[in-house]
Amino acid sequence: MDTTSLALKVYLILGVELVFLYGCMFFVIQQCKKAFYANKTFLGIAFAEAVNQNRQTDICIVQTKATTLFFFWLILFAIISMWTATAFIIFSSSFTQFLFMTLSAIGYGTLIGFIIMDMDENDGMVGLKAATLTTAAMFVVVSVTGINFANLIFVSTISLLILSLIIWELIGLVRGISRLASKIKAVLGIITFSMSLLASISRVNVISEEGLNDWNTAIDLAFGMYLDIINLILYYLDLMSS
Repeated sequence: MDTTSLALKVYLILGVELVFLYGCMFFVIQQCKKAFYANKTFLGIAFAEAVNQNRQTDICIVQTKATTLFFFWLILFAIISMWTATAFIIFSSSFTQFLFMTLSAIGYGTLIGFIIMDMDENDGMVGLKAATLTTAAMFVVVSVTGINFANLIFVSTISLLILSLIIWELIGLVRGISRLASKIKAVLGIITFSMSLLASISRVNVISEEGLNDWNTAIDLAFGMYLDIINLILYYLDLMSS
């Protein structure tokens, strides 16, 4: 008989995926810095030195055709691994779900690490810390208040906000948007996925009370929180980028 609670299953899975996500991020950042100071390349990528407005050293990625091609394949891998993970969450066994979720964590962790290096990494690290603190704060809010944020009105509001973000992103791809509009979009994204994370955390409590307690359900719930956290990180980085 399985005596492990649903919440423990969910947070165990989420914790493992966040270790892969953050581990790959910091591995890439450290290897890029190490390559720069040794005057070498990392995965064929070269680096140059700049100074930001605060007179801090900013390690920049040298843009070449090879670099552009590398980022194209890295982004493609991250997107495909995420969509594959989503498909297997719906249609496959818990082991396969966990495997592809881990692959997506490795892909996105690597991608986000390079995004931080491609922007001013000083600002990037501030954005990453802010996203991490926001994530922790959402768990505290649900724990302290005991409010069920997975209610219909709250979730419907989140859905409308996500739809607004999708439309905004599509407009940006087609017509382009100003930097101010991009900053406003980033703030809206942070608010949206903070709310979504609140709902995802509450959903664990609600489903636990309904008596569901299996690994497939746990992976589904953990995957929802995992997506919220990735989006929070990306929107914070967008907000901090110059």
